[in-house]
Amino acid sequence: MSKSFKEYKYFDTPDGEDTMKKLWVASKIAGVTSLGIATGDVLLYSHPKGYFPILGRYAYICLPLMGMTTAFVLIKNMATNIRGKDDKLNWVLGACSAGGILGAWQKSTRAGFTACMVFSVAAMTKKHALQNGWTLLDHDLKQQHGGIRSVRHDFTLTKNRPGNWTTGDSS
Repeated sequence: MSKSFKEYKYFDTPDGEDTMKKLWVASKIAGVTSLGIATGDVLLYSHPKGYFPILGRYAYICLPLMGMTTAFVLIKNMATNIRGKDDKLNWVLGACSAGGILGAWQKSTRAGFTACMVFSVAAMTKKHALQNGWTLLDHDLKQQHGGIRSVRHDFTLTKNRPGNWTTGDSS
């Protein structure tokens, strides 16, 4: 039984299956990330004046980043289905397609080639970790109770003493 879009996680099914669900999960992450990057650019770097220049700047940043994500997921899954193998080469093909989009966006073959190499190394590392059961980043962080951010932590400079506390003078 297939999971709904809300319950689905990217690695629930093997590569080449549930492509649209994988694309949805990756696009959510890329969308939020690209909006954050675009907001930082608008507020801290480019400072466009007016609504249309601001929207244009958001589009200039968000659309290529979303396109890179889409290209990676679709090419990787398509390569898996065409080749009939689930290996690192499919991930490299997806990474190079994303790098090509970055190069076209920046109008630089050097940027595209460098992105292709960096993305390929990252993709091969992730696929190798998946194949061997390694965890690169632990996403299941548990909140510890009683730590420095706990509501029970007393941040006052002088603590309230109990009602029967005395100064220590025994007269």
